Amino acid sequence: MTISYRDLPGLRRTLPSVQEQRGDFDIEHVVIDGGSGADAEQYLRSQDRSLAYWHSRPDRGRYDAMNLGRARSTGDLVWFMHSGDCFSDPGAVAAALDSIGGDGRAVLRRRWGYGRARLVDAHRNVTGTWGFVPFELRRFALGDRPIPHQAAFFGAAILDRLGDYDVEFGLAADQLYMLRAALLCPPVVLDRVVCNFDTTGAGSVRPLRDHYRDTRLAWDEAGYFPLGCRTASEAASRVVEVVAHSKLAARTLMRR
Repeated sequence: MTISYRDLPGLRRTLPSVQEQRGDFDIEHVVIDGGSGADAEQYLRSQDRSLAYWHSRPDRGRYDAMNLGRARSTGDLVWFMHSGDCFSDPGAVAAALDSIGGDGRAVLRRRWGYGRARLVDAHRNVTGTWGFVPFELRRFALGDRPIPHQAAFFGAAILDRLGDYDVEFGLAADQLYMLRAALLCPPVVLDRVVCNFDTTGAGSVRPLRDHYRDTRLAWDEAGYFPLGCRTASEAASRVVEVVAHSKLAARTLMRR
């Protein structure tokens, strides 16, 4: 499913990448647009034959839109691919399905996982990749190894257990959601690029301090502290944050 708001160029990149997926499966593409205007509506209307459902009307933000799209989705596996983000190649969905393995829909619906994301800047230049293998719950919860949400896929039964995204939590509600998912069962990790991730979005350019603040807030919401208690966990998180700031400063100096 895809959410969008005032991003017609992004929709024009995302929708074809969904339509290009190949494999022994059916795709049900749901698009939730936040009321971007006549141009976006005209484009979505032109894509009617490839979309299972779409609407374009105001909502309460990205996570409300994701909840609305999830409620419209009836498939066994749900993949949240925002406008501007794309599948990396026509075999990405098939590779994710193969990585889950097992027999039949029941296994598929009970699992979740993620692959790697190719980072793409405003000029469509590739700047690197993102995605950590193997998954380590403690380091993920400390904010040291976040998961690219556009590279994550969720079985329908897992989503039913998790419920809605927390629309009050802020930009990191996706990381909170995946922490809760990891506490239900460990993710399947696909050591392969599965999407192109647009790094110009609000969630990508916010300060590091906000990222680590939100990871610490997520512990209380999820009822999980990576080092067993808040005091030790917060001390470790502060160290990780200082190291991250130092690495960012070093990379900035190197580019000058």
